[in-house]
This record gives sequence, structure tokens and C-alpha cells, in this order.
Amino acid sequence: MQISEIDTKISLKSAQTCKIGKAFKERRQLLSLSEFEVASEIHVNVNYIKGIEHGDYSIFPARVFALQYFKKYANFLNLKLDFFDIYNSQ
Repeated sequence: MQISEIDTKISLKSAQTCKIGKAFKERRQLLSLSEFEVASEIHVNVNYIKGIEHGDYSIFPARVFALQYFKKYANFLNLKLDFFDIYNSQ
């Protein structure tokens, strides 16, 4: 892994994305659902579910994927959260 790749991964996670991710995780747990159950139900790779819950968007190949899966997961959990655009906050 090159240094530029490491820098990109670090910069796609912030305190704000972690806070939002915690809301996803808490809501999922409140509904007694596992990460795998959610992934299966909404047809999303479980690693993307984990990435959202950890506030780490480096797992996504591009911003558009992060945004769309964020919205899909938020809708499934009936969460009214805005996407914190870590991609444009630099």
C-alpha cells in the first residue's frame, strides 16, 4: 500500500462520520438485527454496512456508492440523517 492510499483511507473517516455511524448501529441493534441480516434484506455488501456503522467510507469505491448505500441503509432503519460529505470536507 502506498502512502497516498493510506492518507485517503484515513481522511475518509471523521468524528462526525463516527457519530452518525453510531446512530446506525444503535438503531440496528434496537431492532435486534445483525449486520448480516440487514445486508441480506437490503441487498448491500455487509462490509458497506460495517463501513457506515464505523464511519469509515474508505471501503467504498467512490463517493456515489457511499451516498447511495448510506441513503438505502438510513431508509431501511427509518433514520432521518443527512449524509456528512467527508469527500468534500477537505
